[in-house]
Amino acid sequence: MRSSMRRRRVIAWTAGGVAVLLVLAAGVVWSAARFDGRRVAMAGLPFDLVIQPGVTGPEVRAVEDGLRLADRHLRSALGQGVRERVEVRLARGQGCRWRTSADGPSTAWAEPRLMCVNTLSPGWREAMTAGTGQAQDVIAHEHVHNLQGQVGCFRAADDHEWLWLFEGMAVHLAYRAMVDGGRWREEDEIGRIRSWGADDPSLGPLSGFERTGAGLGDPAYALFHLAVRSLARGPNGTPALLDFCRATAQGRPWRTAFADAFGITLDTFYTKFEQLRRGTI
Repeated sequence: MRSSMRRRRVIAWTAGGVAVLLVLAAGVVWSAARFDGRRVAMAGLPFDLVIQPGVTGPEVRAVEDGLRLADRHLRSALGQGVRERVEVRLARGQGCRWRTSADGPSTAWAEPRLMCVNTLSPGWREAMTAGTGQAQDVIAHEHVHNLQGQVGCFRAADDHEWLWLFEGMAVHLAYRAMVDGGRWREEDEIGRIRSWGADDPSLGPLSGFERTGAGLGDPAYALFHLAVRSLARGPNGTPALLDFCRATAQGRPWRTAFADAFGITLDTFYTKFEQLRRGTI
């Protein structure tokens, strides 16, 4: 499960000059105009699904369920959901973007106003087969990235300074959405963190994941989850996650924004977290 279900975005960049830029620009135009599918607006929610032929009813319902759970939890826990509509593409016959495939390699990915679900990817197939809310969790995770993008703290793969916090927000808030929706149990949270491999000795300290490390898959994401869980349980609570996002979006240095939002310096948090980590997992 962990190898194919890992929450990671695969982005490939090719260096080049004007010709490459023109090709990429053409791809953006193509992707906006040529993603064919049945469009369904979710009543009362800021989501427009574009469903390609071959996507099954259970898949559509899992996506809709995950979106509802995530939207409800974000508005309740953070006091804000997305303010602009999100197009959710369920890819089957073609990729969500030019020269991409519904086979993956990523299970799903998101931008501020777009989410893509690659329904032929191994990760999505496994999530649907599991039948325990895994597919909804994937969707909720990506919707957190939609919100991060609309608030302004979204980061491209090569522009991270606080990767563990960026991805940890998505893992933690998605899990909480599943708990609040009655799909998962709160008391199983630490068990999942352990089962994903947060105790893997090769991970090293959390501080080593500021810029890279998502490619390590589930063990790294479990570590990120544990870290953000501890922040959300701190004195400033879950809303501090959004406070941090807003501050970085306004140009505050992320270490300063961290201390202001969570009431603890980053270095002190790293020290205390490693103690918590040893005692928890």
